Amino acid sequence: MSGWDRLKVLFLYPNIARARSPQVGLSSLAGTLEREGHESRLVDITFLDDSEVAGAYRTALDQFQPDLVGVSCRSTEWETAQAMLSMADPGVPVVVGGPHATIAPEEVIAQDGVDMLVRGEGEESIIELVNRLESGSSLEDMPNLWLKRDGEVIRNDVRPLVQDMDSLALPKWDIWDARHFREHYHQVFYPSARIFGDLETSRGCPYSCPYCITPTLQELYRGKGKFHREKSAERIVAEINKLRDERDIDYIRFVDETFILNRKRLKEFADLYRDIRLPFSFSTRPETVSDEMMGLLAAAGANCVSFGLESGNEEYRREVLNRKTRQQQVIDAVAIAKRYGVKTFAFVMIGLPHEDRAKIQDTLELINILQPDVFQISIFYPFEGTPFYDYCLKQGFLQEDHERLTEVWKGSILNQPGFTSEYLVRLRELALAFAKRDRRLWPVMYYLEEHDKAYKAWHVLKRGKNFIRRGARKLKPAGSR
Repeated sequence: MSGWDRLKVLFLYPNIARARSPQVGLSSLAGTLEREGHESRLVDITFLDDSEVAGAYRTALDQFQPDLVGVSCRSTEWETAQAMLSMADPGVPVVVGGPHATIAPEEVIAQDGVDMLVRGEGEESIIELVNRLESGSSLEDMPNLWLKRDGEVIRNDVRPLVQDMDSLALPKWDIWDARHFREHYHQVFYPSARIFGDLETSRGCPYSCPYCITPTLQELYRGKGKFHREKSAERIVAEINKLRDERDIDYIRFVDETFILNRKRLKEFADLYRDIRLPFSFSTRPETVSDEMMGLLAAAGANCVSFGLESGNEEYRREVLNRKTRQQQVIDAVAIAKRYGVKTFAFVMIGLPHEDRAKIQDTLELINILQPDVFQISIFYPFEGTPFYDYCLKQGFLQEDHERLTEVWKGSILNQPGFTSEYLVRLRELALAFAKRDRRLWPVMYYLEEHDKAYKAWHVLKRGKNFIRRGARKLKPAGSR
C-alpha cells in the first residue's frame, strides 16, 4: 500500500443509545486527517433503523472506497460495533479505537475482522498510522498500536500525552448529520436555542473516582506527561468561531469534567467570551465554585452549571466514592449559581456498591434541599476498566459474562441483596417524580415503592400524561419557535 496522495478513512459510529450531539473525539480525528491532507467520512447509525445499518455501511464502502476503516466505541457500544463489522468485508485494514479499545484491548484484538487497535488518545496515532500505510512502512513498532501479525499480537506501549493542546487540529463538524446539533437535552435550560454545539477545553480529569475509567487511564499514562491538560482561552474562542461559522450554533455546552479548575485561564476566557455572546453550560465540582468565579462566568454568558453529586451521603461519598466534597460545599455551590441566575443540573446515582435504602434517602433529601432546575438519576453501571468494575467482580456482585446495558437507567446488572434491577428502576422513577416536591407528598412515594399494583397504575397514568404533553409541544402554532 503505497503511492497514495490522499488516504481515505471511513469512520463507524455504533451509537446504539441513539444519543444526540456529535462525538467530540471523532470530530477531532476528522479534523486531524483533514489538516494533514487526508479525507474521512462517517457511517453514523444514530438516525437509522436497525434494518438500515448494513445497507448504509455497504453503500459507504462502495461509494467512498476507503483505505482504512476506523471504529470508535465505548464498552456499551462494543457489541454493536462487532455486529457492524460483520455486515461487510471492507477489503482494507480495520482499526478500533475509543474507550473500549483502551481498557479492554485483549477482547477487542481477539475479534475477527479487527486488524489492529489504538489505545489512548488518537490524534497523533491516526496520522502516524495513515502515513505509514501510505508509505508502506512497518507498523510493528508504532506507539499506541496493537496489531495482528502471523497469528501473533504485537502490543506496543502508549506514546506520551500531547501536552500542547493548542497544537491539535480544529475539530471537523461537517461529518455529522445536522440533526445532531438540534434537540439537545440542554434546551430545557434555554428554550429559544435551536442549534447546539459541544466543545472540549481540556483533557484528563485530575480526580480519581472509582466508578470512572480515569484511574485506569492515569495508570496507563503514568510517566507519559502531565495528565490534565488545557487549551488556551484563545484556542477555545477559535474553536467556537469555527463551529459557529459551520453550524450557526446559538448555544454551547463545554464537556469538560471540571471547567473552572484553572482560575487564570478562566478569567482570560471570560474576558474573550464576552464578544462571542452565546449562552453556554459547563460542568464542575462543587468545591471548585466561588462567588467570584460564578459571577465572572455569569457575566460572560453562563446559562447552566452541571454538578456530579453522585450520592447525598457525605460519608459514603468520601469513604467509598473518593469524593471529598462536604455537604455544605454542595449546598453553597448551588446557592451561588442560583444567586447569579445560572441554572443548575445535578447528577446522582442509585444502586451503588454497598448502598442501602437509607443512603438513597440521603440522596433524595439532598436533591430536595438543593432544588436544582433539573436533576438526573442514573442506576449505577460498573463500566469495564473502572476500579468499581473489578471490585464488583471480586465481591460477587457481578459475573464475568454479565449483560452489557446500553443505557444507565434501564436497570442494574449487580446482584446486591434487596436491590433487584426491577426495584431500582421503580425507585428511580419515583425519585424523579417526588424528590423535588413537597416532602408532605413523600408518603405517597413510599406507598408506591412498596405496592406493586399501585405503582404500575401510577406509572401507566404518568406515561399517559407525558405522552399528551409531548403531543402538545409538537402542535405549536405556525410561526412559533
